[in-house]
This record gives sequence, C-alpha cells and structure tokens, in this order.
Amino acid sequence: MRLIAVLTLLGIAGALPAAAEPAAEEASASGQKWLALLDDQKYEESWNQAGSMFRGEVTQEQWVASLKHFRDPLGSMLSRASARIDFAKTLRGAPDGDYAIIHFTTSFKNKSDVTERLTLVKEDGRWQVAAYAIH
Repeated sequence: MRLIAVLTLLGIAGALPAAAEPAAEEASASGQKWLALLDDQKYEESWNQAGSMFRGEVTQEQWVASLKHFRDPLGSMLSRASARIDFAKTLRGAPDGDYAIIHFTTSFKNKSDVTERLTLVKEDGRWQVAAYAIH
C-alpha cells in the first residue's frame, strides 16, 4: 500500500484548468500508450518507459511486485475512457514543472468502474509517466 501512496505523489496542488486541446491530446496519447504496456503485462517495460521521476521513486522490482499484487487480480482490461484531464505547474512533494493528471474510468474483467489516475510530467519536451494509481 505504501508503494501506491508514493506513486500518487502525495496529491495534487495548484491544478490549472484544462489546457488547449492539442496539449490534452498529446498527453492522453502518451498516457494511453504507456497504459497499454500494463494491459499487456509488460511491467518491466512500463518501468523502463516511465519518466525519471517515476523510476527514482520505485525500483523496477518493487513496481513489478506491486502490479502483480494490485493489478493482476483485476483481470484483463475491457474498456477505458478518459474521464478528465487537469494540468498543473505544481504538485505537492514534486519539483515545479508541467504536469498532466489524467483520470480514466476503466472496466476490468473482475472489477468494473475503476478509476485509474496517471500523472505525466513534461521531460525533454515529451510527456513522461511520473505516477500511476488505481482507485
């Protein structure tokens, strides 16, 4: 449970209204591409493809163990829809930067109506995963 708490970056502060459509589309596409790795159980690759902030918070071994414990029991992903995207310059416990927080409503084989929250940070001009949580 501690691992999931770390991955949520201790909450969101300084949220801004949704940015222009192109930024939202770019962040959402990056996030969905990364989530597809989880859906395909490519957990090691998902860690490798995450941003430096993410990799600095959790080891690959911790990440894989956490997903096997919390996500595998949900079963395969059946559907996922982006419910909301927020942009922020500041997150509590994280350096200032450009963040996109995407909330997805997801149905899995063994549990429906799950909220996945994916936090992305702009690194080297690209949206990179900074945190992931399932609620």
